Amino acid sequence: MQNIVIFPVIFFFLNTSPSLKVSDSISLSSDKEIFLIKQRWHTAIVLQTSDIDSIIFPIINQFREFKMIDIGWGDEEFYQYPDFDWELAFKALFIPTPSTLRVEGISISRDLYFDLSEIVVKLIVTNEQFIKILKYIDDTFYRNDNEEIILSSKAGGQIIFYAAKGEYHLFNTCNTWLAKCLNNAGLNIKTDIILTEQLFQEAAKIGEVIKAR
Repeated sequence: MQNIVIFPVIFFFLNTSPSLKVSDSISLSSDKEIFLIKQRWHTAIVLQTSDIDSIIFPIINQFREFKMIDIGWGDEEFYQYPDFDWELAFKALFIPTPSTLRVEGISISRDLYFDLSEIVVKLIVTNEQFIKILKYIDDTFYRNDNEEIILSSKAGGQIIFYAAKGEYHLFNTCNTWLAKCLNNAGLNIKTDIILTEQLFQEAAKIGEVIKAR
């Protein structure tokens, strides 16, 4: 009986999507474009590698061959599991667990990659805000005593998982992490966000909805 209740809760939590309207073309003066995407239960920030300074964000040197990088934060076990696992999903949500940063190099075109996503929101940020976003992400990497970033695993040639700071749980999710990242950069977005729906509704208020399922 307990599983009958818990499984729908986990499914709802990981798969909720807001009802968004694709924006009309917006012309704004800016320095950088960043993107928030949703692909099934994966939410991430997507950046163009050519915009990233390796002095501020050294890990980019491992992804220079790619046009873009997709970065997400999540539960260490669930995120690295190659398929969906109910037991790991339950553990991730209801028990505080170690976290990981997932960095994926994107070699296909931006349009093709966004076609694979269910939701895409473009945000316009100043160069100063962009630097703060990079520094927030960089600070999330867990480092050893020698200040070295710790590799967790590789999933294919273009996806790398790294040990990260913070515990993942129901009230501190990938959506919370992204909201705090944007808020830290000075963007007007709430930080008490746990659901994907909340994140993209907030992002739609300050950005341009490129795609919505």
